[in-house]
Amino acid sequence: MQGQKSNLSNPHGGGWFKRELKLLGLFLALISFSNSIFSNSTFALYAPTLSASVDQVNLQVNGNSIINSTDKTTEIPFNFTVNTNNRTGYTAMLSAETENTALINAGSVVGAKIDSISTDLMLNNLPSNTWGFKFGTSTNFAPIPALSTPAQIVQTAGKTNGNESNQLSIGMKLADNLESGNYQNKLILSFISNPYPMHALMTTGIDFNTKIKTFETGGNRIEHIARSTTAPSLGINTVNLEDVVNSDYEIKAWYDTATKTVYYYTDAEKIILNVDSNAMFHSLVNLTSLDVSSFDTSKVRGMGNMFFGDEKLTSLDLSNFDTQNLTNMDKMFYGMSNLTSLNIGFFDTSKVTNMDSLFYGMVNIENINVSNFDTRNVTNMNHMFSSMHKLKQLQLPATFNTSGVTDMGYMFYNSKSLTSLDVSMFNTEKVTNMREMFGYLESVTSIKFGSSFNTKNVTDMYGMFAGTNLTTLNLSSFDTSKVTNMRQMFFGMSNLTSLDLSNFNTSQVMNMSYMFSISGTPDPSMDKLEKIYVNNDFDTSKLMSYGSMFYGRKKLRGGAGSFLADPSTADKSWLRIDDPVHGRPGYFTRKP
Repeated sequence: MQGQKSNLSNPHGGGWFKRELKLLGLFLALISFSNSIFSNSTFALYAPTLSASVDQVNLQVNGNSIINSTDKTTEIPFNFTVNTNNRTGYTAMLSAETENTALINAGSVVGAKIDSISTDLMLNNLPSNTWGFKFGTSTNFAPIPALSTPAQIVQTAGKTNGNESNQLSIGMKLADNLESGNYQNKLILSFISNPYPMHALMTTGIDFNTKIKTFETGGNRIEHIARSTTAPSLGINTVNLEDVVNSDYEIKAWYDTATKTVYYYTDAEKIILNVDSNAMFHSLVNLTSLDVSSFDTSKVRGMGNMFFGDEKLTSLDLSNFDTQNLTNMDKMFYGMSNLTSLNIGFFDTSKVTNMDSLFYGMVNIENINVSNFDTRNVTNMNHMFSSMHKLKQLQLPATFNTSGVTDMGYMFYNSKSLTSLDVSMFNTEKVTNMREMFGYLESVTSIKFGSSFNTKNVTDMYGMFAGTNLTTLNLSSFDTSKVTNMRQMFFGMSNLTSLDLSNFNTSQVMNMSYMFSISGTPDPSMDKLEKIYVNNDFDTSKLMSYGSMFYGRKKLRGGAGSFLADPSTADKSWLRIDDPVHGRPGYFTRKP
């Protein structure tokens, strides 16, 4: 509608004009997706949809009210809502209908227009007779984009679930010299469904495991798991292994009785493993071969218990595993007792927090490559290298960072072929549990500690060195001020000749039972321990359990020669520096 002159005088000079500036916002929804046709064996569960609406498609502005306002500006908001089930979301674009971004007065002889601003500005700072737009909570208005250079105002990464609302605002500033008339342009607001790759997504690890094991009925045993290049025949008993919410393809699995093989098939080239792939192949005790070559593991966070108890597997090729997002490796290879080689030196473990029992019970592994392990975020290493009976050497890289670890209980326990162990790079200041950490390392002749091996927060040293083959042990750097349990700490160390405990603080210890004892029927020829060096008597004020502390230690003597014919009868009073002259015999020798 054409603006009309008023008979009233204009306080700003000239006539007082009524200016109706009409902005027509044309909403266009551009939805990009196509339907796919699948074979009878598979189907696309997921079909992307996108819809959108705006609460105003024709914006009308009264020019007089703007000019007569305090700052000669106005902001006109409108809202749009988008609903899409597209798992990768959508993108919203804004532009003018043409390359011309001005509001045009078609009736003007002189070509009057309201130009787009040329740079981002706050509303009050807009030049006279200009306009722009802003999105959401932005404080600045942006130039109106031309058709060839639309502005991206929204890009989402997932479904909207029908509850998304967005605000777009038009802002302008007008001056008294603006010619009366209609000023028009069209804005195009377009919505495009983001592209997505069609993929086969595996169900969770535990669901996979449960479904696979349904084939083990009537004497059937799963000895092999392999990918099939052909779909299962009609009528064959199958289970669907896909993530039914997020997968585009079915993943069919079936059992072949002739070959004792579970085959899986999908139309997709790769199978993306679930974020949660914990326990996927857990306790498939008859499994002798496993094909994981077509698995994409880049999104997986959990591989805990993944191959737990697969005791008949002798080889496992994980060369295609991408572990960049992996956080949990708890018991991943636990109990794989027949595996003879495992190459995981390429694993990215920089996000892993849990390595509890990672290699526990891999009794036939002679070498393990952890050269690429980055353990900066790991908090749990309990049983990590435990019971690796044939492991003779363990080379830990500089990236084996233990500064965040709180639990090292049983970490190297019973890896009885290890001949030496270097933990000099370990930072243990957060560790609270060192229970049987080095227990029963029967072949170890040396353990190398470093200055960062800090035990100030350790509370449990139960059996920490029990059964090791060390001949001497210097623990003078150990801070034991918080330790409550020293039961069996040096139990069964038959080759030990001397023990340096010169800085031990036992003020919190409640249990020292069997602390220095030898197990079984004592053989004097097996007992080599002669001296235990300390600086002070042990504090036994909180000691509650201390039975058989020195059982079998026939050669042990206090600094002045004191001993008991039956060391098993020693009570806590013998936990002191030997001083028979003053009636205080003990089994300890003052540190020279």
